[in-house]
Amino acid sequence: QFAVLTTRASTINDNAALTWSLGSAAASSATLAGTMANVLASTARTLDGAGAALSSASTADIAAASTLDGTATPVDLYLNLAFATGTDIDADGTLAVTGTITLLWENWGDNA
Repeated sequence: QFAVLTTRASTINDNAALTWSLGSAAASSATLAGTMANVLASTARTLDGAGAALSSASTADIAAASTLDGTATPVDLYLNLAFATGTDIDADGTLAVTGTITLLWENWGDNA
């Protein structure tokens, strides 16, 4: 769930369109794609909570199956958030995120 902790009229607006994902790379654009969304697919939602209240819960589907090889270098996991347009934000704001993410994985071991 998401909540805007700053004054909505002057920061993150009411009913702002938010996109979120889990990926092995940090968000670098308003479009969450590629490695920014290779664990949990990019999911659009509206911040429907009033004031600083939590929005309704959000669920998402896994991204297409892929192998993330952390043998040589550990693979990072990022919770990525993006707003599609500048009209959803008037100034820097604070967005609180709360909830549970359950990840299941298979360790293939070192086959070298």
